[in-house]
Amino acid sequence: MRRVTSGDLITEILGEVPDLVVLIDATSQVLGRCGSHGSPPLVVSASGTIGRGGFQLTSRSQGTPNINIRRLGLYLRRTREIVELSYEEAAARTGCEADWLARVETGFAQPTPVEVERLLERYEVRAAKVADLMVDLATRLNGPDWLAPLLPEINDLKRDALIPEAEACVVRSYGMLQVPHLAQAEPYVRLLNNHALPPRNPEAEWETMRMRQAFRAGGRPRFLDLIIDESTLTRIPEPAVMIPQVQYLLDLSERPDEAKVRIVPSSAPLFEDRASNFDVLEFPGISDRISLVHHVLGMELATVDLSDLWTLIEDKSALPPDDSRDILRSHLQRLTVS
Repeated sequence: MRRVTSGDLITEILGEVPDLVVLIDATSQVLGRCGSHGSPPLVVSASGTIGRGGFQLTSRSQGTPNINIRRLGLYLRRTREIVELSYEEAAARTGCEADWLARVETGFAQPTPVEVERLLERYEVRAAKVADLMVDLATRLNGPDWLAPLLPEINDLKRDALIPEAEACVVRSYGMLQVPHLAQAEPYVRLLNNHALPPRNPEAEWETMRMRQAFRAGGRPRFLDLIIDESTLTRIPEPAVMIPQVQYLLDLSERPDEAKVRIVPSSAPLFEDRASNFDVLEFPGISDRISLVHHVLGMELATVDLSDLWTLIEDKSALPPDDSRDILRSHLQRLTVS
């Protein structure tokens, strides 16, 4: 067994684990192929292709392992490989069945926080900061409590978008067609769902949105970084909806420890890649990022990292926060006197 320092473990796990988007797709392609003997197929490889072959857009969850379970399994697999233990050696050292370890690492079994901590202790890496991350993640493998009642009615794509959104410590949201979800005020949410196809229950949708906005994983703070195209502020003409919405954005802009609000002015050139909403999620203590895309059917994980697109819009199109507040105030005045 190889002995590693805490620094080695952090560098190797976070430096060598591929983008989580690849994890999502690759895991879905090995569903049902983990045998009861020997090593299972690897969930992910650094050269894995990014695609959508493992997903089908369905009306309800199909029971595939969610992204938190797969993410924890990937971290545990990399830890075992870093300390150079085979499944049989790891099983002997930890007192677990090799088959159970294989199923945990591929998302087909859910370890408890106590079991994760025991594995890390037996691998002699419990002192590493990334070990704390794994134990913490094991406490919320199924996502936030408010998600459970929604699972019978949503597909796996939306489930696996909502879970990392809830886990993120930084949410960078770009809004073109709509105000970003986590910055939507109640009248705005209700109006959108009153006109949705297929029809939605505005009361239930607002309650879900309220919980999404309020939730903080592990009690940690979350920073909301918003870039909103100015056209979004004029798309809905009803003052009764837009006055509280613009006021809410102004209120967020006045809380620099919690949020940053920037506006892309109507005079800024429009290019294709910024024509729809997306999010970039960041997580505490690790370099992983997950991107989400929004479309007429809902939200789902993007198949590429959209961080570069965010940076491009931030650098080339968005106004500074003070100038953005001036635009918000001008729209609030326009709505108030109309």
